[in-house]
Amino acid sequence: MTSPPLIDHANLGTRLSGPPLSRWWGYFPELRRDTLGFLLRCQAYGDVVKLPMGRVVELFLRQPDAAMYVLNHPADVKHILVTNQDNYQKGPVPPVESRIFGQGVLHSEGTTHHRQRRLFLPFFHGHQVTAYSGLITSTAHARVAAWYDGMTVDIGQEMAHLTLSIIWRLLFGQDLQADASLIRDAILVGQRLIKLQYDSFLASLTPLWIPLPRHRRFLRGFHVIEEILIQLIRDRRRNPTYRNDVLSLLLAAKDADGHPLNEREIRDELMTLLLAGHETTANALTWTWALLSQTESVWERLVCELNDVLGDRPPDAADLPRLRYLKMIWDESLRLYPPAWSLHTRAAHAEDRLPSGAILPPGSWVFISPWNLHRNPRWFPDPTQFDPERFSEAACQTRPAFTYIPFGAGGRRCLGESFAELEGLLVLATMASKIRLRLSDGRVIKPEPGMTLHPHVPVQMTVEQLRPLQTPTPWHQSTASDS
Repeated sequence: MTSPPLIDHANLGTRLSGPPLSRWWGYFPELRRDTLGFLLRCQAYGDVVKLPMGRVVELFLRQPDAAMYVLNHPADVKHILVTNQDNYQKGPVPPVESRIFGQGVLHSEGTTHHRQRRLFLPFFHGHQVTAYSGLITSTAHARVAAWYDGMTVDIGQEMAHLTLSIIWRLLFGQDLQADASLIRDAILVGQRLIKLQYDSFLASLTPLWIPLPRHRRFLRGFHVIEEILIQLIRDRRRNPTYRNDVLSLLLAAKDADGHPLNEREIRDELMTLLLAGHETTANALTWTWALLSQTESVWERLVCELNDVLGDRPPDAADLPRLRYLKMIWDESLRLYPPAWSLHTRAAHAEDRLPSGAILPPGSWVFISPWNLHRNPRWFPDPTQFDPERFSEAACQTRPAFTYIPFGAGGRRCLGESFAELEGLLVLATMASKIRLRLSDGRVIKPEPGMTLHPHVPVQMTVEQLRPLQTPTPWHQSTASDS
């Protein structure tokens, strides 16, 4: 099969087109009505699609011809995220997102961002990551051991509580003491408000102190999480025994002037890692279970591989290179349903000519969506089909780089990518060795974009026990219990 040309030279210079939009409100009504479908429809308009923001935004920003530019070509994506990334900075975020994450590593810029990344890199890479294997498998085993044959579970909730328990242990070196349901409910309320503020220009301009019902709901739940984090910081400062967790790392860290991080800075980092460190993986696992339940041949091949590699023992990080088909399933699930369905908007400092030939003026807002790239038939034929063979070694070599970016790319690539992959693969291997999950009803499950890409309804699944559970090797990593 002949690969499509890397660059569509019919789309050059300033001759950029896009779908018909509201003159006054630009792309906002279409984006709010059908976000994911609208992005896919933009593929028909070329490698770079110009989406005017509308007269209202132009007047507010005092910027004539204000527009968002959607990138559909991997060469342009690489240019923005890697080759010429210094010409771009993160665009503004809605008030609620700024309130949640503050100036943590997700939102910071420049030298501050680089310093924060250097601080966390050792904790989420290399041997430090693989040391978490026992924690992940024992936590997954404990959850699945509580299920019985024929039981119906909300797999989204189950995966969220599982990943929240794991990240809590990594952050604080202790089991989750707070009410996990309160934390999850607060996160869901925040997600809905973030989505509304991205879709509606007026909602994004409305301060959180205005007592709208949605603002009050968000602030009530958010204060619960924030108070828990602040109390943990203060307790640890009063009893500064070192523990092998992220909180100890942050308390020992210094700012650019050599001073310890203040309470607000530590809170911002913890909030970022807490939300980003469990929500995305939980959604990825939920989508993977749903996909596996609908594809018998994929399931059978996965079980065969698990039996060959593991037998009756629990998995470990050392097993993952041999669990090649499991990794292909994981990658294909992230292709179809990337939890980070969009990257933060980039704003151009200076005019820039993209590899496709399009010229972006200074101040341009650039939008890159893994959802859109991953479902482009130029790179993934029959893109809606679940086919792990797309990630065989041979298939990967035929695709251009940057067609698949579930964790972003360049200087802002997700810090937790290695940990998220380890966690996802070990949870799947642990649970799929013991049980099978089948969708309980015939409802179509649709993706809903919020802070992450999640199912629009609870995913109810029925448990089918495969064989008696066996206790995994205990986790021996140094934590609060052996400090």
